[in-house]
Amino acid sequence: MLFKKVTFAPNTPKPAPSAATQLALMGSPVYILGNTPIAGFLAAKFTTSGIRTVILAGNKDNTSLSTNGITVKEDYQLQKLHCKLETAIWQKETPKMVIIATTPILLKSSLLALTKSKLKNTPIISFTPSKDENLIADILGHPVTKAYYDGWLKASPQQITVYGQAPKITLCAETASQTYQAFAELAQKANLELQSCHLDSLAFWNIFCIYAPCSLITAASGKNIFEITKSKALREQLLSCLQEISLLPPKTLPPYKPEELLKQIFNIPSQYNFPLAEQIQNSQTGDLDFLSSIIQQAAFDNKCQLPTLNLLLKSLYEQILKDQPS
Repeated sequence: MLFKKVTFAPNTPKPAPSAATQLALMGSPVYILGNTPIAGFLAAKFTTSGIRTVILAGNKDNTSLSTNGITVKEDYQLQKLHCKLETAIWQKETPKMVIIATTPILLKSSLLALTKSKLKNTPIISFTPSKDENLIADILGHPVTKAYYDGWLKASPQQITVYGQAPKITLCAETASQTYQAFAELAQKANLELQSCHLDSLAFWNIFCIYAPCSLITAASGKNIFEITKSKALREQLLSCLQEISLLPPKTLPPYKPEELLKQIFNIPSQYNFPLAEQIQNSQTGDLDFLSSIIQQAAFDNKCQLPTLNLLLKSLYEQILKDQPS
């Protein structure tokens, strides 16, 4: 017989992989801790770049982020990114990286969402400033690399707006280190600009010398930074704040010049509003307590007087006390 009859089996569709299987195929996740604008920004940028990212933002925010998603509007790229985020209550897996981006006031409680036994040799990066620079490392028993976001973010319900030019992220690590290389790989995929600073104190004060006086004067005056620079009286008050803030950094750092700081302030996008103003309206002391603690400690260390900054701090605390129900 020259020919053999061959019977083909009917095409049977393969079952679709389960959600758990799909996640497993994507590999270890990046865990981002916090519900701040920088946490949401990084989570959205990583997720839309194909990086598996899990955000630990607390029950209420988790539900919104996983159900409704989040939109990132980037002025410098004239684009919007929208995605739904993978969320969790606590760390369940050994992660590729942990990024801490919560508020200073929630830092200790937020760290409870991490599982120390599953951290192993995971790179840990923190965008959360802390008065005690060793706090996170002491709690987790693991070295932590500081990071700073050099840009202007504004959060509104389910949207984060990136104002101005392309933001930069500064990592306080050597470029050859494992942590820097691991974050650089993520940043490249997410199209984020990354730079290195060998001194944590230098990176911190580069941000703080702008953020602190602008936060205080905008909250106290009820005006944005654009309106302040156009007012002679408020501009002089701002310059006085800059003169005082320039006295606070450690003497081991290059000196800060008030005139140079003022030039940087003129570059702040006019639409940006510092979070402290809204916090004061809601009788919250989150940023105010943090700014005050850093300023007062640095003034004590450097033995300097800060009449303008202290007056602003005093007036803001008085405003909060006045607005609280008796």
